[in-house]
Amino acid sequence: MKKISLKLNAKKIPIYIGNNLLRDGVINDYIKHRDVVIITNTKVAKLHLGQVKKAVKNCRIQTLILPDGEKYKNVTTLNKVHDYLVKNKFNRDLTIIALGGGVIGDLAGFASDTFLRGVNLIHIPTTLLAQVDSSIGGKTGVNHKNGKNLIGSFKHPIAIFIDIIFLKTLSNKQFISGLAEVIKYGAIGNASFLKWLNKKSANILKREPEDLIKLITVSVKAKVMIVQKDEEESNLRAHLNFGHTLGHAIESAMKYKGILHGEAISIGMVFAAAISVEQNSLEIAEYNLLENTLKNMGLPIGIPTNLKTQMIMKHMAFDKKKKNGKNHFVLLDSIGKSCISNKLTNTYISTFVKTFQS
Repeated sequence: MKKISLKLNAKKIPIYIGNNLLRDGVINDYIKHRDVVIITNTKVAKLHLGQVKKAVKNCRIQTLILPDGEKYKNVTTLNKVHDYLVKNKFNRDLTIIALGGGVIGDLAGFASDTFLRGVNLIHIPTTLLAQVDSSIGGKTGVNHKNGKNLIGSFKHPIAIFIDIIFLKTLSNKQFISGLAEVIKYGAIGNASFLKWLNKKSANILKREPEDLIKLITVSVKAKVMIVQKDEEESNLRAHLNFGHTLGHAIESAMKYKGILHGEAISIGMVFAAAISVEQNSLEIAEYNLLENTLKNMGLPIGIPTNLKTQMIMKHMAFDKKKKNGKNHFVLLDSIGKSCISNKLTNTYISTFVKTFQS
């Protein structure tokens, strides 16, 4: 079992990484009072709820099981969570355990921040994407019809438990989707890691435990380093949105149906890398390395043909990085070195989108 600490002012958030680590009972060190609510979804509950309940000792455990899917990450579902917590008369001693992927983590995190102005939160991410990205850094929230994650807050958990045992039951599609965020860390800050991912793609797709532990550990350390320097995304942390400007617009335009987050981000990264070749100093060989790594992992690289450019541009207008009416795109100067550009006009982006229809 590995332990990495996210240090933020007076806070020190432990992140545990391992294989079947919940059996060690360390989670109980972070539950100070009896009342625990495990928030999860229908799919994860069938697979893992019993195991987690068994690991939590000497507590009064209740569970709230929500529907599975990005389309439920909205204010309506958030209200259901609040209604449940109010109805059961929980107080501020409550600990909420978010058991699931990014949707559950964001919803449970937002609920834990807003119920009684804040109760304790523990993350147990069950998808690769949540393990390497969304469970770390305190971002919570829900989607709006015009864009992804437009309503939310920063709420850090008291601990995060990343267990690769959960990845055994993850579908290939979900697992591969999570690899997009892993590849992102190589693209924006670690060229040798990206080369390693490309070389080890076959083993990674087989979910070899040793390789999983390494790619998760490297990714978590990269996220921790950035969050520690820029907790609330005033500058540096925005680099983590590489591929997300187009990716989020694609997700929103498709109404979160038929495409997973990582798949959309994969397309967005190739898109941003292509712009980086034309506008920055990214070399063709570096672009090819990123594109080949994504393809070797089974991720898409072209915008779906059924999406109209106008619809994509409409949703891109709600990008959170936009300032003073200007687009802020995360681009690459080289593999391992990212930057943010505000020089891309809507006309330029729109023309580029049309060339990327697959």
